[in-house]
Amino acid sequence: MQLHSSAKTLNATLNYIFPENIEAFDLRSDAKSADVLASKVDARLMNITNARVLKTPPALNTMGFELADNAYKVTDYFDDNILKEQLYPQVIKHLKLQTGAHSGLIFDHTIRSVEDSLSRSEKRSPVKTIHNDYTPSSAEHRLNVELKKYGISANSFSHYQFINTWIPLVDLVVDSPLAFLDINTVSDQESNLMPVIYPNRTGEIEVFSHSEKHQWYFYPQMTAKEQLIFKVFDSNSNSLISRVPHTGFTISNIDPAQAKRISIEVRSIMLFE
Repeated sequence: MQLHSSAKTLNATLNYIFPENIEAFDLRSDAKSADVLASKVDARLMNITNARVLKTPPALNTMGFELADNAYKVTDYFDDNILKEQLYPQVIKHLKLQTGAHSGLIFDHTIRSVEDSLSRSEKRSPVKTIHNDYTPSSAEHRLNVELKKYGISANSFSHYQFINTWIPLVDLVVDSPLAFLDINTVSDQESNLMPVIYPNRTGEIEVFSHSEKHQWYFYPQMTAKEQLIFKVFDSNSNSLISRVPHTGFTISNIDPAQAKRISIEVRSIMLFE
């Protein structure tokens, strides 16, 4: 059953990885991507705190993730050109206000669907394995690739952040919500690297092994009028929060008549003077 927005916690199974069983995640196929990043995952029943009931709401600078209103005006979330023209500038404006960044750019977006009911060339499932999108080396590589397109040097800025914006495209998120792991409860020994193979390149992400010390959070019953922003890399070594491991997860006993999750992730680089 879906957790009521006033309930404090939920127990749910989250998929960790076995460090000895890490393999490359292959995204070269035209088929819908798998929802797990390894052929064998370490499924653990974890306690997940309802972030809505915390006395101090999580913020981007204190916990690495933040819930905000979605007031964006977009005529069609499924038209890539409209997204670039309408959504991208609004997201950057919002993130500049939230972070104090001098400038920012968006380099891509992904629409994810539980059921492949969308006629899109890119078919992505919600990822139900605990991960973070970047490692220091893959973040630096992506930064240089994207800034080069604009003739910008990374040396012009003191530091940068990669921030994801996650927006539900269904009225109510019942299936496959996002959970966030407090990076301060993660040890270096629980962090592992995983290659990701794309059609034209090989990237690298961070995946995690289990610890009972991990503290998890999520927002139940999110609506399309809300958005989540969360940090996936920060080059500032003095930052309180360097990144936020995250995962989609399954809530048991969901009514099958409830709408399946469709969402969009917008990936931004924020630049600081």
